[in-house]
Amino acid sequence: MRMITIVTLALLAAGLGVAQENLVPSGDFEQGVTEGWLTDVIVGPVEFSVNGDIVHGGGGALLLVTGQNGRGIVRSPGFAVEAGQQYRISVWAAAAEAPADMVYARVHWWAGEPGVASSEKIKDDTPHVGGTFDWTELTATVTAPADAQTATVRLETGGDTGVLNTETEGPFWVRFDDLSVVPVE
Repeated sequence: MRMITIVTLALLAAGLGVAQENLVPSGDFEQGVTEGWLTDVIVGPVEFSVNGDIVHGGGGALLLVTGQNGRGIVRSPGFAVEAGQQYRISVWAAAAEAPADMVYARVHWWAGEPGVASSEKIKDDTPHVGGTFDWTELTATVTAPADAQTATVRLETGGDTGVLNTETEGPFWVRFDDLSVVPVE
């Protein structure tokens, strides 16, 4: 019996070591959009809120309600990354009437604090989706460029950076929940 307990504890300890810490502060939105998070209306109207009406996990999810031709983003606080390291990004999204290919997460690589872009590679995206869909995981494995020191994640709802003439049929909403970035071992 004693041997079984020791083996069981050893297996549990090894299993606990497998879990990686999420590098994105408050990526589960349980505390709302906390300090360091930025919301930006690229083209209005866009309303941002955190509520518990429809969530993937826990008690809160980020909700973006976007008017016709609107575009909004939410950007995470910066977090340290290691050059050359692979990371797995994952976010759960749900939407109603979202434009095709305009819902996704984007990792921005910074050669220091956010604001000084990597000269090697600026961004990596998860797959782009759109339409009306229930909770769907958007995930990608990305590699930090050689000059990257920090990264941020942008949750996008309206096309690529620099596209300001986004045209949509009408209002739509997108929910994001359980955003995580973890090193790949």
